[in-house]
Amino acid sequence: MDAYPSEYVLHNLPFILLSGLGVEPELDPPTHSKHVLPGRAVTSVASEISALTGDRAQQLLQEFLSAEGGDAPWNARGVQRGNRASFRFRAVGRDFQFPPKKADPPTSSGISPPSSPTVSSAPVWILHSPISPLTPGSPIYPDGVIAPSWVSKHQHHVPAVFMSFFAFGSDPNTNSLHDNQLKTEINKIKGQIQKADYRTRYAVVLVSDKSVLDAPDTEERLATIRRATGLDPKNSLFLLPPNTSSTELRSFVTSVLSAVHPLCVEYYRDLTKHARRKKGRGTVPPPTIPPTRGTSQTLSHPGWNVRYDFKLGVFAEFRQEMDAAQRHYNIALDSLFGSEGIFETTASWLPRWDEIRLLADTVALRHIRCLLWNSYPTSAVQSWLRYRTRLSSLLDRRGKGTSNYGWAAWESRWAQIMAELIQRCELPVFRITTPISKDDPLVDGVNVMYSLPEKQIPMGERLPPWELLHHAGYWFKLSADHAKRRFIIARDIPEEDRSPPGKAPATRVSNRNQMYDLYLVPETHLENPVPGSGEGFQHWKDIVEKSNASLAEFHRRGQRRKVEQLQLEISRTLLYEKQYEEAFKVLRPLWETMTWRQEGWWSLASEVLWSLHECALRVQDPETYVATEWELYSKVFPGKSKYKHDLMGCLDSFQLDVAAGQKPSISLSTTDFLSCLSTTFTFSEGEGNVGEQLPCQIAITSNARPESTPITLSSLAFQFNGSLGDIYLVHETDRSGIGSESTMTDCSLDEEAPQARQEQRPKWNGTADLTLHPGQTKVFNFPITFREAGDIDAIASIFEINTDHFDLVCSTIGLETEASSMWWLKGGSRLKSRRLNRSLGTSVKVLPKPPKMDIQLPDLRTGYYTDEQVKLDIVITNKEDEDTEAVLEVRLLGRSKDTLGYSWVGKGASSPSKEIPPSLDGSDLDLPGHHVGLLVQGRQTTETIQFKAPSEPSDYVLEVRVLYHVLSDRDIPISKTSTADLVFNGPFEANFEFTPRVHDDPWPSYFALREPDNSEPESAAAFGIASKWLLSAKLASFAEEDLVVGDVGLEVVHIHGGATLNIAKETEAADVLMKPQDMNERAFCLDLQKMDIEDRRPSSVDMSLVITWQRSDAPGEPAVTSSLPIPSIQIPSSEPRVLASARRSANVPSLIHMDYTLENPTMHFLTFELSMEASEEFGFSGPKLRALNLLPMSRQTVRYNILPIVKGDWVTPQFKVVDRYFNKTLKVLATDGLKTDKKGVGVWVEAEAEEE
Repeated sequence: MDAYPSEYVLHNLPFILLSGLGVEPELDPPTHSKHVLPGRAVTSVASEISALTGDRAQQLLQEFLSAEGGDAPWNARGVQRGNRASFRFRAVGRDFQFPPKKADPPTSSGISPPSSPTVSSAPVWILHSPISPLTPGSPIYPDGVIAPSWVSKHQHHVPAVFMSFFAFGSDPNTNSLHDNQLKTEINKIKGQIQKADYRTRYAVVLVSDKSVLDAPDTEERLATIRRATGLDPKNSLFLLPPNTSSTELRSFVTSVLSAVHPLCVEYYRDLTKHARRKKGRGTVPPPTIPPTRGTSQTLSHPGWNVRYDFKLGVFAEFRQEMDAAQRHYNIALDSLFGSEGIFETTASWLPRWDEIRLLADTVALRHIRCLLWNSYPTSAVQSWLRYRTRLSSLLDRRGKGTSNYGWAAWESRWAQIMAELIQRCELPVFRITTPISKDDPLVDGVNVMYSLPEKQIPMGERLPPWELLHHAGYWFKLSADHAKRRFIIARDIPEEDRSPPGKAPATRVSNRNQMYDLYLVPETHLENPVPGSGEGFQHWKDIVEKSNASLAEFHRRGQRRKVEQLQLEISRTLLYEKQYEEAFKVLRPLWETMTWRQEGWWSLASEVLWSLHECALRVQDPETYVATEWELYSKVFPGKSKYKHDLMGCLDSFQLDVAAGQKPSISLSTTDFLSCLSTTFTFSEGEGNVGEQLPCQIAITSNARPESTPITLSSLAFQFNGSLGDIYLVHETDRSGIGSESTMTDCSLDEEAPQARQEQRPKWNGTADLTLHPGQTKVFNFPITFREAGDIDAIASIFEINTDHFDLVCSTIGLETEASSMWWLKGGSRLKSRRLNRSLGTSVKVLPKPPKMDIQLPDLRTGYYTDEQVKLDIVITNKEDEDTEAVLEVRLLGRSKDTLGYSWVGKGASSPSKEIPPSLDGSDLDLPGHHVGLLVQGRQTTETIQFKAPSEPSDYVLEVRVLYHVLSDRDIPISKTSTADLVFNGPFEANFEFTPRVHDDPWPSYFALREPDNSEPESAAAFGIASKWLLSAKLASFAEEDLVVGDVGLEVVHIHGGATLNIAKETEAADVLMKPQDMNERAFCLDLQKMDIEDRRPSSVDMSLVITWQRSDAPGEPAVTSSLPIPSIQIPSSEPRVLASARRSANVPSLIHMDYTLENPTMHFLTFELSMEASEEFGFSGPKLRALNLLPMSRQTVRYNILPIVKGDWVTPQFKVVDRYFNKTLKVLATDGLKTDKKGVGVWVEAEAEEE
């Protein structure tokens, strides 16, 4: 947009003039008003009060200037910054001149014809603006439409708001005088503004030195000033308090601008109404003087409509109403290109034709900017295309055609304008947020290449791609293409048309103006001057500049292919102009990063290589010259017939001082650059063993051009992952004179031991003839002995070429190619390759040396039991061919984190009983572990470990590892590992039954309490309520073999609730042989007594069942003690209960005495209602219904005599006990010999009783 006047293309913002804050120097000051609006009727605005100075005034000025929107993006988000709108400011001090509203009246000498009589009376003139087409002195008089000075007038010289700044003192002695001076100055300035006859608004900012609290009369003084000056306190008079911080100052400026913004809008709306009224008159205003000279005519009515619509559009932009501006610009364009438009009435050879084209371009540019502002991207492109088509048709019909360099220059400029508009608008769709990742662009975000159509375009409408708005790079590329076409057309201009005007006939110069379109372009003798006539237009700079702008946009969006294409096109342009240094700067990065190598675009890659090769020679860059010569050796690149490829002597023509350190060193990688040599390393087998030789092979193949000279490598190295160091071959000339035929050579490599302790990998060195002719393959065979086990991969190859003039290093990372799985064989005089039986020949798995040591566990059982002592014998047999030294390592590995400890049987007292083995990685040559010692070939030894089985059932793995070395090679450790499963099961399981009993001892009396005696034992000191219980344990054998069970007892873990416990066995201790799945019952009597009679807490007992047992087949082994946890037993002590017991009568065999014992352990007097229901199964004697009173801490037994009627069955008396006070039915608890079911407590009636 630099080709157009800045007033035409810049976005218009409300103009505010700052007076009294000093003068701020402007980077791009506007033209003086006398040059924009000439005339003597200027209006000066001056003030006798000096301007504000100091840091505070400077800070205030900078805050206002920070709202300057000249550089803001051309969108609603850029103009509306934060909470305040953008403006355009000018700081002018105290003096300012308003330009004249009307032009000066013409003089009589300039208007009267020479033969006209003199008129004595002065005429009455109709005066207009100095830049109106009706004013004789205007540059567009009499038929011009509008000039850029009109936009400059409203943007730089006539403000919408004139804002004055005055100091507001608070000295009580001078307040009255100061206020009167302020009122006088303000009224004077207002009068001067009104005299200028513009609609400019006036505002005043008073900078106070005291706050309202310090000067209470401030409000009254301000009210007096308002009344005297007529300023509105809301938007025309402002007071800045003193001592404001930067944040408060910014907030004050924001509030002031927010208040005056409606004034600005109102000002430009008044100008809009004035222009609309003038347009609505429908008549052409009369000029000051009618044109009387030549064939000039006044501006036609369509021209005036274009002028008014352009004004209306500009005023709408001032108000930031871009939709209204878009509408007016569209009307102006239609008027320009209409059938009665000024294009149709103006001759193309006149200067006014170019002025109209300039105005049309401006209106179209502003129209497109409005569309982009209003988020109509597709409509903006369609408007851009439509204007180009209409202008092309117009020039072909009425102008000088579109086949000249002027039209090509305009098309280039028009595309560049679109690109710059997109950049200045900063559309959100084209915003670059995050860089695109090479690995996964969907993760980091995708930068769009074009904008989707707006919603106003119907869905499903098929739009051609060139009607979609692409990013700025697309338009810069289009501009560069048209610039190239301009250069091609200018290059074909005849020489007689390129001569300077002073050296060409006048008729020829006149014909040029008729043939060539010179709109915004230089003349033909400057567009493409003849040699020796000076420097003309630099086409190559124009093309490169626009291509670089396009390249930057494509690069920001990660369009790598387009970037490379543009770099190549730029280099072509520079090479055509012989700008080798500039071309070198473009080609060198392209050569380093181009993707055409990987994708096989050899013609494009070849062009880059040859161009860079030539540039490197021209600029004398030896590193680049050698590198490109190396790549050009490859026969995939098209060559040149007369060029001789000689890598070893390619720098002979360069002037290099090797002694002074000018010998270049070049480092290349086949990942980024193409190599004419390919190297492979292949292992003959996929597996090998430590200490054994494995054949290996290195193959070097030359893919160089047939006509190139041989290449001699100084060295060749291969690098490996794993336990193998580098393999290094050094060049040694072969005197046999093999020539260019492919050869296979057997090499002998020397093993180099590591020099330092941290270097664990040995290296291999050797020599070979490394001279390769084009198309030659050299294969080198050699064996390698591995010293350590593990995986080995060939990962890289590096070869060096050292000459007198340069050093070249070429590396290859990643050797996993198809050629790496080939093995070369010699078939007669030729070499043949065969494919290996594996996919990758660069890897080998080195296994440890095969162990021949035997490990046996002769007494290992199929199962073990918890808590038992286990002894295991480990038998080691040496089956190696020679004597060995060995150690044993044992680990017991389970699912838990803890490793099961063990000890070696027969170890000395100084040896630890529990040995935790070290790491089993086999890397330590000191052979850690249990020392076995020297083992003679064929002999065996036995070592024994013992450990205690875990207390919980679990599974373990016994890992026995013998680590040894043969005496002839102590550096290579050998290991043999044997594993066995150890399953530890629980030998027993038990079910427990807990029933109450009636305690025989009387309860302690609540009325005869005694104090506890601490000297008595715990059981004797307890004087609380005692209770008796029966614990029955049914023991089941889950072992897989016979076990002998000895003593079975109870172990008290903990007693809760303040009680003592006595345990008595009711089953005699005896050894019992239990077969698998056998049952054995043991009973225990528990006497529990509370420590204190007033203790009401419930008691609980945690116990374990302790079982002593041993295997039946190992009577000599020590007994094993196992424990089974018993669920916690809860014993209530504060609730009443009923215990039922039964015994047979001694006198009457069939009579059963049923005793019901009611216990009241509470501190309450309780009354129970007892009832016994009649039954058809038995008869009973005793009360059917009765009430029973129980004192606190007492118990009582009620007996019923039961005479059963049925025999051999259970009889269930329905005895019911109800607590009268709580209305709660107590459950009857059964004791020994009774059962409880849902009916109640039952007693068994023997069938033999009746027979007896």
